[in-house]
Parts: sequence; structure tokens; C-alpha cells
Amino acid sequence: MKKNYLSLVLLCLIVSVSFVFGQSNEPSSNYEALINDYLKNNQSKFGLQSEDYADLVINNEYFSVGTEITHVYINQAYQNIRISNAISGVAIKNGEVFYFSNRFFKDISNKINTSTASQTPASAIEGLANHFQLGTPQNLVQLSKDGNAYTFSNGNISTRDISAELVYVNVEDQLKLAWDVIIYANDNTHWYSARIDATTNEIIEVDNLVLSCNFERPHTHEKMSESIDFFNKVNVPSPSILVDGSRYNVFALPAESPNHGPRQVVTDPASILASPFGWHDDDGVLGADHTITRGNNVWAQEDRDGLPFTVGFSPDGTSALNFDFPLDINQPPAGYEDVSITNLFYTNNMMHDIWYHYGFDEAAGNFQETNYTTLGASGDYVNADAQDGSGQNNATFGTPPDGQNPNMTMFLWTPAGPLNEPLTINNGTVAGDYNGSEATFGDALSTTPITSNLTLAIDGTPDANDACETLINTGALNGSIAVIRRGTCEFGFKVRAVENAGAIAAIIVNNEAGATITMGPGAVGNQVTIPSIMVNQSDGEAIISALIGGQTLSATLVNNGPFDIDGDFDNGIVAHEYGHGISTRLTGGPAAAGCLFNEEQMGEGWSDWFGLMVTMYPTDTEDDARGIGTFAVSQPTTGGGIRPARYSPDFAVNNFTYGDTNNPGLSVPHGVGFVWATVLWDLTWAYVDKYGFDPDLYNGNGGNNKVMQLVLDGLKLQPCEPGFIDGRDALLAADTAMGGADQCMIWEVFARRGLGFNASQGLSTSRSDQVEDFSMPPNSDASLANCTSLSVEEFSANTLQVYPNPTNDKISISTKTGLGNVTIKLTDLNGRAVLTIKKELFDTVSISTGNLQDGIYILSITGENFNFVEKIVKN
Repeated sequence: MKKNYLSLVLLCLIVSVSFVFGQSNEPSSNYEALINDYLKNNQSKFGLQSEDYADLVINNEYFSVGTEITHVYINQAYQNIRISNAISGVAIKNGEVFYFSNRFFKDISNKINTSTASQTPASAIEGLANHFQLGTPQNLVQLSKDGNAYTFSNGNISTRDISAELVYVNVEDQLKLAWDVIIYANDNTHWYSARIDATTNEIIEVDNLVLSCNFERPHTHEKMSESIDFFNKVNVPSPSILVDGSRYNVFALPAESPNHGPRQVVTDPASILASPFGWHDDDGVLGADHTITRGNNVWAQEDRDGLPFTVGFSPDGTSALNFDFPLDINQPPAGYEDVSITNLFYTNNMMHDIWYHYGFDEAAGNFQETNYTTLGASGDYVNADAQDGSGQNNATFGTPPDGQNPNMTMFLWTPAGPLNEPLTINNGTVAGDYNGSEATFGDALSTTPITSNLTLAIDGTPDANDACETLINTGALNGSIAVIRRGTCEFGFKVRAVENAGAIAAIIVNNEAGATITMGPGAVGNQVTIPSIMVNQSDGEAIISALIGGQTLSATLVNNGPFDIDGDFDNGIVAHEYGHGISTRLTGGPAAAGCLFNEEQMGEGWSDWFGLMVTMYPTDTEDDARGIGTFAVSQPTTGGGIRPARYSPDFAVNNFTYGDTNNPGLSVPHGVGFVWATVLWDLTWAYVDKYGFDPDLYNGNGGNNKVMQLVLDGLKLQPCEPGFIDGRDALLAADTAMGGADQCMIWEVFARRGLGFNASQGLSTSRSDQVEDFSMPPNSDASLANCTSLSVEEFSANTLQVYPNPTNDKISISTKTGLGNVTIKLTDLNGRAVLTIKKELFDTVSISTGNLQDGIYILSITGENFNFVEKIVKN
């Protein structure tokens, strides 16, 4: 089953502009004629026929203040039926088409299989539910119909109403009629969007709207205490603020985590431009509507039960809006949930306010309950779940189209090293301390000990101690710690059974040799309130034997640490997750939430970059390599984090280039995105080197501010389902829209990482057909007239040659003219410098490679006004 695309097309229901060019008598866009003329005049350029653009639907249209561009996102259709993800962006500036990002299919009339559905939307919903074992839909009722789009009740299989729309989907260059069905499953981890064949009811493709930030590399542990570096308090200025007296004691940006800086109290942090009525308003009338961690931009709450869209605990700042709570981090996270949720609320609001200033505003599809400007679709603040119990060592963000609430889920992370023994048997032949793993449901073990006698659960069946049938010793279990064998029924069922009998805790004995396993809640685990652990088979059977032998055993359960790490304190990860929402809403327009599921898309890269940008200190330099998620994975601030390498312009630290995206060892989407973020981080430092750094993230004029504006403008300009070249070209276009002062610099950064003038992305739906190139555009390009650096193309063609490549025992560097004093560096793919020399480069310089292992190396030659990079293959 193909899993390439996602199409969340609820456009007829939620967009402010819906217009079919060829069929509406009342144009809803002032640019209909302009766009039609542009497509007609450029028909041969894009390989289109007139019927390919005869039926177009405007999904969104909005004005971007920074670039003075009107963005129009148009969806190709055939006989009133949309084609999934055939969304092209038209950028209009000064009354002309400034930039066109094409995603239209060619010769569509000859690719259509049928225009009549023989399967109903209800049957498609039932088929998807059966395929993923969601259960049989109950009381599935059609709530509305708008053209080809239907809305159904949740059928007890979804947390939200279920949508289905008739679309065409590309299957091997044929357009098949399909039902686009969207179900947010009750497990909180799968937001299915599937295209189901409208003639056979077979599933064509499925995507999960919930984006997950799982590990890429082994979970490494380093001593954080040896490198905690608390910076001085840094104030992030705001151009103007709303004074409502609100106070938040948080790990304030730019602090990335508790390892990067201490907590501090921030007062009145809301930007009057982005949040004019403060962070606790949602009706546009002066005065807070909520005193908890809820407002127009986000509702932050705990969700230890792991249930989506339920109302959990939110700390209350009272009418004073004072969210200054004490923190003792040396305890289970449940003990400081006030602080954790407050930090999550703060960081979400900061992301909203900061990026509002760069164009992620109401019109562009940002997240707000009330759109004070009345532009865009409202009703979509972020649901942010703290300390979520549905998983661990992860974080997720699900983004539906504009007007529907996204969901952020932050989890706890496993601490470094083994857990201290939570179980002590206080007497008898089995007295001693025992290891065990806690369940993911019920109350967590507290630092306050639970001590009672052990009682074996008995249900009177042949497997008498698995608590899968009716218990027959409920009286003995009352007030005791129950001992239960693992069996065939769910863990939640077992523990609930002994809790109903009065047990105050439970110990599950594994029925298989080896390590314990994670105990999930099953169907009823959310009803459990007592703590429970699992012990291994050998330890547990010894305890059971002692109980059967008549011993009265007293036991103590306690959390002795180390304690879980709260991901809500990792501002970099929170910003990363929020960044998924930004890139999703901006790519292809806010009504299309499915443009970033192709294999070469860079969503994870943008998200890493968003996190890096809001955690930069004025004292940072480009030599400060940055890891992602170091706090969450128990590493020092200098650790590698969860990516293949730290982010750094230095090839000795990070030598990944565009060609590496072909390597199956780099996963999709995280590994591919990592390469994109590598380029963006290089670009960031090029801007900071040129324009300086400004800590004012709202109104600053530094290089960091300029590149933040550039990247958001590029997201708006690039096509649906972009590849790296699409992203590069969109950034160049964004710079051109602002005057084009940095064309040369942008090209140099991209060429250095293999995204030069002759690079090719192939199909953006493939991650294995990229061709890297390190050359600059030809000098005839007027945008490069003021370049001060020599281009890579000029080196290779006119000035510098490296040969032989591949090589065996040496490489030679030959120049036609003297290039002065240079640094020549050769690094392996682990980032280790195997050779560094400084010398005057004239005529020919030879470097011995005979003692190097076979493999790929990166040669970099840096001079006063150039930087040359080339891959070297050693055979």
C-alpha cells in the first residue's frame, strides 16, 4: 500500500474563498483574469493544455504584508472534482504574477479512470475503520453535504466528526476517483487521511496527520551535571506589550531547557500586535476570559491518561494571572505539573507571537480561537497536552486545515541509567530490593512509600492468578498490594479488577523469561487510579512461591528515581512541534494541510530550524554547534541530541550535503529534514555574519530577523509537495521580492551543501533520485553581478581542478592563478578532520591519501574570498 500523500480537503466548508474559474458567474477573486492569462501565455512552459486549467478552484487568497505579495492557491479539478494535492501557488505583486509554483498534472482528461463513484462515502469510512481495526462504526450519521464533501458523526471510532470528499488521486500517472476520508482515531496517535478507491473500496494510500519526532539514533546518556551552564537573564524585548499583570515563572526564551538557563519570572509578555488582548482572552473584549493556562492561542493542560480532546488539569493563576509556582525537579513530574503546564503555555504563546511578526498571522492560517482581524478561519487554538500518558520519548503535532484545532502532545522521557529498585520485600525468604517497570496507566509511584502486605490474586480458574476472570479473594485483597501473573487479558483489566477489590497497588509478574515489558492501559486502563509495576519472571515467581507456601510478606513500593524527564521543559522540542503547524499551514495555503507528506519534503528540517532560531543567544557564534533535544535525552548542552550530527557550518562537525538524502540510512522524514535544516542553519549564520544579531525577535533588524522573514516567505511561495530545489528557489524568490540584496549569498550557501545551479531534485515524491551539484549560476545572471566571492563553478572551470577523483594514493589540487594563503581540510563522514594544512595555493599541491581508509571524504579549501567544497572518493 502506497503511503506518499495526505490530502485534507475540507475546503468547501472552511475556506473564505471558493471559486471555480470555468463555472462561477460571480468571480470571488480579483485575479481570475490575470491568472488565466498567465497560464495561457505560459502553457508551453509548463507543458499544459487548455483543458488542464479549465477547472480551477481557489482554495485560499491572502495578502502578505512583508513582501506585499498576494498569495493565491489554486487547486486543479476535473468536472468539479478536485485532484488531490494538485495545488499551485500564484504570487502576485504590483499587479503581475511574480512567482508561480506549479503542481498541476498534464493531460488530465486522458488520465481520468471514471467520474462516477460506485462506493458511498459511508462504505469508504467503514472500510478504513475495518482496515485499521478501529471497530465497526456505530450510529454513523451524515451531518452535512457541500458539493462533493460530506461530514459524518464520529461513529464512536473518531474523536471528531469524520469527513469524506470525492477527489482524484495520482496513481502511477493515472488519476483515480477516490474518497478522501479523515478519521482521528481514539488512540490519540493516528489522524488518518486515506484515499480509498471509489469504485473498489480498496485503500490507495494513507497518511498520519499526527507528525511524530521519534528517535533517529540510539538513546545516549551523558552526565548533564558536569556541563550545566546557566546563562545570565536575557530579556527578549517586545515593540509594545499589553499590561494585564500576568506573570509566568518559566524557562524563558532563549533558554532551550533547564540545562541552558534558570527559570525567571516574565511579566506581561504578550505582543500587542499578535495578542492584543493578552494570552488569556478569546473574545476580543478587554479583560481575561480565563485564569487558567487557556486563551486565544493555546489551551495547555495535563493528559496523563493519554486521551485526546478531554479536559485535564490546567493551573490557575487566579484573577491576578500569577503563574509563579515552586519547582522541585527532583521528583516525579506529576509533582510539578503546575510549572510544566505553565511552561508549555508560555512557549506556545511565544511561538504564536514571534512568528506572527514574520507573517504567520490570521490570514496565513495561524492558530487562534478568535481572529481579531476577521481574516482567515477562526476556532483553531492549539490543544497542548502536557505529560501525556499515551507514549514516551516522543512529541507530536497534528495539523488539520485552517479553522480546526491542532493538537500538540508532549511526553515524558526515560531518564539516564537504570531505575533504582522500586520494590522492597521487607521480610521472609525473598526479602530484598527488586527492579520493576511502571505501567503507563494509573497513578505514578510517588516518593512517599506505599507499604502493605502482599496478596496473591485468585480467580478460581486453571490460571488462577492472572486476574482475568472474577476474583474470589476480594476480602484478602482489600488494603493490600496485589500480586498478579501476566496472562491473556489486558493489563488495565487486571489492575482495575484488584483495585475494585480494594488493593492499593499491584505487582504484575512477567510470564516470559527476560526483561519486563511496557504495560499499556488497554480498553479500561484509563479507569485505574492505583500504581502498578511489572517484575521479571524469576523474581516474581519466587515471590509467588513464598506466598503460596504460606509466608506473610510485607512490601514497600516507592519511586526512588531517577525520575522521568519532562519534555514540556524542552523549549526546543516544543518550538519544533509548533513549527510543524507553521510549515503545514503555509505550504500550499492554509486550507491544504497535506502538502508535506512527500518523501523529499523538508518538514522536520523547518521544525528543527524553528527551534534553533528562538533559542539563539546574542553571545552565540557559528562555532557553537547545536544539538536537538539534548535535555530530553539526558545529554549536556554540547551533546549530539537526536540528529545524525550537530548543526554547524563547519564541515568537520556536520559534513552532510544534498547527495546524502539519497542514502537510505537517513530516514524519511527526519533524516531528509535534517539535511535541509543543515542548509538553513548555514544560511542563518551567513545572514548573521553579514547583518549581525538582534535579540529583539519582534522588531529587530539583524541577520537573524532577516532570515526568519525569508524562510517564512519562502514557505508561502513554494509549491505543494516541495523538494529541496523547490525550497531553494522559493527562498531566492522571497529575497527577490524584498529587493534581491542577498541572491549571491543565498546561492553560495546552497551551492556549498550541494544545492548548486545544476543540482536536480528529480521527483519530489522520491527520496532516491537527487543529484547534487556545487556550482554557482553563470555570471550572466544579473542577480549575481555584485558577488564578491568566486563561484564554485569558476573554480572548477577556470581556476582550480582536483584530480584524480576517485583516487587511490593521492589527490592533486591545480590552480591556473595564485589563490593566496588557504586552509585545506579533509574530513571523513563522521566529521573527523583527517588532514588540515595551511599553505599558499599556487600551481599544483599534492596530498597523500594512501594511508586513508576507503570511503568518502569532504575536501574543503578556504581562502580570503572563496570557499570550495568537493566530495573525494578513496578507493
